[in-house]
Amino acid sequence: MASPRSTQLETQDRAARFARIIANGGRRSDCVRFAAENWGVSERSVDKYLAVARDQLKADWDIERPQMIADLLSQCSTLQMEARRAGQFHIALGAINTAAKLAQLCS
Repeated sequence: MASPRSTQLETQDRAARFARIIANGGRRSDCVRFAAENWGVSERSVDKYLAVARDQLKADWDIERPQMIADLLSQCSTLQMEARRAGQFHIALGAINTAAKLAQLCS
């Protein structure tokens, strides 16, 4: 008996799983293997989920440059403070240098 078509929620969940695989350096073949081992779906279904996953990843990064710089500067600041608290001054200096480059204060 053929398995029923996936629901919208299931498609979104599977696409989110593929987005995590891709974000961690995975390839299409990793997604195909994961889907076969865990969901028993065809490559055609994998490609459908991958299309949704790639749209999600693109939307995550489809922001204006000033907003992206502000987000990255905020992350550098947090990392720098945490590194200082941990006594990892080389990490703190790296975060400061990265923030200066993002703000175009140095090359």
